[in-house]
Amino acid sequence: MTTTKTTPVGLWLSMMGIVMDHKWYFAERFEKKLPVPYSRYRALRRVEQQPRSQRELADAMGVDAPAMTVIVNDLVRHGLATREAHPDDRRVKLVTATPAGLAWLDDVRSLPDGAPPLMDVLTGDERRELARLLDKLQASQVGAS
Repeated sequence: MTTTKTTPVGLWLSMMGIVMDHKWYFAERFEKKLPVPYSRYRALRRVEQQPRSQRELADAMGVDAPAMTVIVNDLVRHGLATREAHPDDRRVKLVTATPAGLAWLDDVRSLPDGAPPLMDVLTGDERRELARLLDKLQASQVGAS
């Protein structure tokens, strides 16, 4: 018999519960140590693998076009991303992570006290397995969000 915790909805609710209960833990530490708001990380990670249009970024982040422009302007000003016209449609602006932006993402992911203490219960092998599963979930949404 399958328990409700192993259904897709049960797993999703469990993940959401953990994240929502602890979402400010990282954001507070992030903003104390880095010169930009957490929303800049949220945007930059979405262009880590491939460029995306500002409209795609806005839709993926659930923000309007003016807010996305402010976020991208900040990333460009800090040298973390570039914004260029799409080669086929100059009205579309593509956002791409720079090498400095990719290094910054690595730095963010290495903040020594960035994860809530609950992550300490996982062994190294369990963290690697969780990372593998999260990578699989993220790969399934490439281009979809």
